[in-house]
Amino acid sequence: MGGFAWQEQVATLSAALGAVEARVAQGDLDTPGLDAFKSALDDLRLRAWGALMAVTADDPHGFQERFRIRRGTEMCRAVTTDLRTGKLSATQPELPALGATAKDLATAVKEVGRPAPRRRGRGNGKTGR
Repeated sequence: MGGFAWQEQVATLSAALGAVEARVAQGDLDTPGLDAFKSALDDLRLRAWGALMAVTADDPHGFQERFRIRRGTEMCRAVTTDLRTGKLSATQPELPALGATAKDLATAVKEVGRPAPRRRGRGNGKTGR
C-alpha cells in the first residue's frame, strides 16, 4: 500500500498559487472567486495544522473534531464582536446568509445534544398480559 502523494499535492497547490499570482501581475485585480480561494487556503492551512497536531494525540480523530469546533467557536465570537463594535459593516450582503447558517448550526447542535426519543408501541417482545 503506497503512501499519500504529499509532493504531488504540494506541486498542485504551488501551481494554483502561481496561476493566481500571474493573473494579479497581469493587472487582473478583480478576480472573481479570489476571496473564496483565499478562504479555502486558510481552511486548508488550519486543517493541516490540526492534522499535524493530531498525529501525536492519543485520540487523533477526537482531537481534529475538537480543533474544528474550537476554531468555529473562535470565528463566531470574532464576527459577533466585530459586528457589535462596528468593525464589520451591518450592510454586508453576506450577513443574512451568515445568520441563516448560524441558525442552522444552532439547530444542529441542539439536535445532536438531545437523547434519542424512546420508541413506543409494540415490538418490545412483551404481550402486556
